[in-house]
Amino acid sequence: MTDGEAGTALTGREVCVIGAGIGGLAAATALAQRGAEVTVLEQAEAIREVGAGIQVSPNGHAVLRALGVAPQFDAATVRAQGMELRDGASGRRVFSMALDGPGAGRYSFVHRADI
Repeated sequence: MTDGEAGTALTGREVCVIGAGIGGLAAATALAQRGAEVTVLEQAEAIREVGAGIQVSPNGHAVLRALGVAPQFDAATVRAQGMELRDGASGRRVFSMALDGPGAGRYSFVHRADI
């Protein structure tokens, strides 16, 4: 399939995606961008504050860029400046790494309801 054909490969197809989580919404967006008529079904009445939040790694950002939604996503997120791992029993730092220097990938944090 050529790039020109990719946009119309699913034109007229009806697709149902079960779940409005990150995976379901990403799949629905990708399918719709390729011409599918997508319906997303979610059992929850509304997307509410659930859990502590979501961390998106550089690989996740590559998917968001491919879907064309990275700028909107980045506007709702907080970018991590570093990471630190600690021993659960003692609290002693085991490892730390800067995430905001040259060449560092984008690690973001966001609440599910914010996206």
